[in-house]
Amino acid sequence: ANQWREHLGNMSNALRRLEEMKTRKIQLEEKLASIPIQENCTPSNTENHHLQVQLFELSWQYLQLIALQRNSEVISSIKTYIAFLNGEWDAFRTIARDWRNIYRNLSLIFPVFTSTLHSIRNLFPYPDSGCIDRVIVDEAGMIPLHQAFPVLVRSLQALFVGDPMQLEPVMNLTQQTLEQYCNQAFNARGLTAEYYDLYSPTATSTATAYHRAAGASGKPGDMGQGIILKEHYRCVEPIISYCDRVCNYGMVVKTPDKPSLLGSNLIAYHVSGEYESHTNPAEVLAVERIVAQLLEAGYCIDSSDNDKTIGIISPYRRQANALKSHLQSVWQDFPPGSIGTVHTFQGGEKSAIILSTRQCRPSDSLWFINRRPNLLNVAVSRAKELFILVGNLERLEQAGGYSKMLVEHINQHGELRDMAHPRQAA
Repeated sequence: ANQWREHLGNMSNALRRLEEMKTRKIQLEEKLASIPIQENCTPSNTENHHLQVQLFELSWQYLQLIALQRNSEVISSIKTYIAFLNGEWDAFRTIARDWRNIYRNLSLIFPVFTSTLHSIRNLFPYPDSGCIDRVIVDEAGMIPLHQAFPVLVRSLQALFVGDPMQLEPVMNLTQQTLEQYCNQAFNARGLTAEYYDLYSPTATSTATAYHRAAGASGKPGDMGQGIILKEHYRCVEPIISYCDRVCNYGMVVKTPDKPSLLGSNLIAYHVSGEYESHTNPAEVLAVERIVAQLLEAGYCIDSSDNDKTIGIISPYRRQANALKSHLQSVWQDFPPGSIGTVHTFQGGEKSAIILSTRQCRPSDSLWFINRRPNLLNVAVSRAKELFILVGNLERLEQAGGYSKMLVEHINQHGELRDMAHPRQAA
């Protein structure tokens, strides 16, 4: 009898606490709803942020209490879902019949799922609208339109996060194939070039998932009702100011000033170089020497928290492969993911980034680098405290465009060095 009374007392206390949390949660939601959306989403608004933290913590406690109330249902749903992930057909049929209750119970313990767009159906096999309450799609500027459809048909609300000034989707199609598709899918149907730019999956600079999300509430090409996040917290000011200049972001840099372990935050090494089998061996050897210097200064090739780590990138796959092969022969524990093309580094960051540009001959085109600001914007902004440019600086300047602007920016805000004789820029 005493145990039963104690159990009833605990249950009564839990229910009373639950009602108190419901009331407090409603109060916080009403207060946050009264704040204009632009002001509410400004990270520097510390008062609102405090309310958001309170709401998050109360919401999480609320979910846990509900899960305890429904513990038998929740445990059963978790077992069913694990069996489904393991490929058991009976569990698959159970989810087909009762997915709404199973996902509801799962969400009490696991309110957030992470997935690639390609794998979403492995987590949510039936495309029923509402099995996902809200989806957040990151790196939307790199996503072709059609790849977002599977997650959208499963979702009630969608939030797209992306930057059209970063790298666009890669389409490995010939110009002839692109023209043929445009003629068949658009021109032959009387659709203008404007429709192609808006809806073609091959219009990678104007029709990504980001562009369509922005265009859903505004005119083509503008942000509609999108929220622009201008406050920057990754790179130190000398580094990110180049990106701000070429992309016209209008950033507010919040990153504290911090010298690199080499002193300057920006360094460019001139390497005359030579072109051999789509690589520049002289730049590969120069990068090896720079890595050795960085390691001696206190940087590392790997760490559990990614602090003081080095990343090495190139716009060109062959050069990136040559760098990886050579550097891993010198440092066997150099992580493969720390050396690659600029495209493979989008979304990533390192304390120090080395960019090998490869091009060195007068006949070498820099169109791929200079056609839009996107590639150099991504390359430079991967570095938190030290960005190092390696290449034929004369050739990069002569090409004009964004490569010239980068050399000039480093000359003004950092150091230009020769591999044999470092010197401070004027």
